[in-house]
Amino acid sequence: MIMVYDLSKNVNLDDDLIFRILNHFRRFGVDYAKSVGRDIEMNKREVCMILKKLYDMGYLEKRPSGMLKRSEAKLKKRVTTHPHHTYYHLTEKGYEFLKNYEKNKK
Repeated sequence: MIMVYDLSKNVNLDDDLIFRILNHFRRFGVDYAKSVGRDIEMNKREVCMILKKLYDMGYLEKRPSGMLKRSEAKLKKRVTTHPHHTYYHLTEKGYEFLKNYEKNKK
């Protein structure tokens, strides 16, 4: 566990990276670290720690456990399954970050 924690200290969490991750959730809805990592081409451990930081910052919420349907998590291969991962989704604060980031980039 200490190794993962030390790894997270070295991740540069800038606005561009936050935007890429939050934009993934805006496009695909509910998702988990491994899937996000594949999309943005990052190590799963790094993404896991970043998602925890974004959760602590209020940009993401954890999805309650239970059955998860493909309509909620668009990248899932099966129609329904029991989640074996920690799934996250965007909060209003996350949507606001995306909106402000895009407005400032124009």
